[in-house]
Amino acid sequence: MTALILSLIAGVAMGALIQRVRASSPAMIAANLRLENLSIIKFMATTIAVGAILAYLTMAVVGRDAMHFDIKPTYVVGVLLGGLIFGVGFGLGGYCPGTCVVGAGEGRKDALFAILGGVIGALVFTLAFTSIVAPINALMDYGKVTLDQVLGLPAVGVAIGLGAIFLGIVYMLPTEVKRK
Repeated sequence: MTALILSLIAGVAMGALIQRVRASSPAMIAANLRLENLSIIKFMATTIAVGAILAYLTMAVVGRDAMHFDIKPTYVVGVLLGGLIFGVGFGLGGYCPGTCVVGAGEGRKDALFAILGGVIGALVFTLAFTSIVAPINALMDYGKVTLDQVLGLPAVGVAIGLGAIFLGIVYMLPTEVKRK
């Protein structure tokens, strides 16, 4: 029950932050995709950095067995194709899964279409998994591999190092990009 409450609090906080950086606005998302305004990119990089550092520090303190990390297999071709499909939908629709929910909460009717598209896409993925997706994933399947395993370094050290790199990049990047 405690995990459920903490998850709800984290979800509400994330939604509030998404709204604060205007990531629920298709116009703002388009400006970020055109690299005219980097606020959403900086927000997501900060979220990844802080989340990774906190998750791995927590794991280091409470123990690896106390936390459940479900490492997904590294399907190179599947991830590339999925990223391409996701990116096209993201660019055309102006929403990603989190931002369309926030947009719907703001009363944006187009966000409801993005949610519907996501549900239909998930259904198609599920129906096509055995015959289409699984064979594609098998093309370059490296299994459940993590960066700390590849580098031979402690997981918490890799998380802190990558988090520091992400935060350094966020600090150095401008939010508004001026065109000449």
